[in-house]
Amino acid sequence: MTDFSTIKKLFHISQSNGFTDKEIETIKNIFGNLPEVFVDYYAELGKIQNLNHTQDLLIVPERFQYYQHNDFLIFYSENQRACVWGINKQDLLNANPPVYISYDQKTWLLETETLLEFFTAMAFLQAAFALQFSSESFKELKQTEIDFIVENYKNKNVAFKQWCEGIKFYGNYSDDVIIIMSNNQLFYSANTEEHFCEMDENLSKLGIEM
Repeated sequence: MTDFSTIKKLFHISQSNGFTDKEIETIKNIFGNLPEVFVDYYAELGKIQNLNHTQDLLIVPERFQYYQHNDFLIFYSENQRACVWGINKQDLLNANPPVYISYDQKTWLLETETLLEFFTAMAFLQAAFALQFSSESFKELKQTEIDFIVENYKNKNVAFKQWCEGIKFYGNYSDDVIIIMSNNQLFYSANTEEHFCEMDENLSKLGIEM
């Protein structure tokens, strides 16, 4: 079974809420073999709304028929379908395959090295909008402010290579996240008021007031 503990701690998930074997079977009927991490995620976390549908969208089993592609299993979509994420069908026998992004469903670029990294990175991105406490708006950073964050907060060790030209995630607790986008835009959130207030106080010292 895949270890989704990072995602669970971030969203304070204590119970599984996923699709049934029968529902997942509808996806298998279209694509045949499915990666182990894919099946585990859908079975354990697939129906958790704030994790999977706050900003961008996990494709639910009954909607895969609308995302069929000759070469890729498309399983995630930007909320206005500006881009989609998928797994190359040649990788479906891989338990934890790489994930690719496409803006036109013709050209595909490597987004994450593994599916687990993708699900974790997307959880951090969704968390920016879904967690109980958030900065509510983006702030443009100076390089010195970025350096402060890098030096004082732990790298979450997952990232998007392509989406928004790259997104990195930081934070010192299991239920917080600081998002830094490639254009130096900052957003942060936490699922605990104490952890959010600590971030808010530290970042405000730099003049990062949201």
